[in-house]
Amino acid sequence: MALVHPFRALRPTPAAAPRVAAVPYDVVNADEAKAIAGDNPLSFLHVSRAEIDLPAGTDPYSPLVYAKAVLYNIHYTN
Repeated sequence: MALVHPFRALRPTPAAAPRVAAVPYDVVNADEAKAIAGDNPLSFLHVSRAEIDLPAGTDPYSPLVYAKAVLYNIHYTN
């Protein structure tokens, strides 16, 4: 039987919620995601489409992209 452990949810403040919310990652390409995220460091697109913060042409499935998403998440949640 699988063990399921509860975890503390990460929720933005009501004032920050509109800046954190983002379109689903699979409905925009990297260029569109980069344009939408723009200068907004709170956009979840920096996590779900982390390649937008790396050089153009970066393979979205590269380990570097996943590492960038983790580091971005750690930076903004601690």
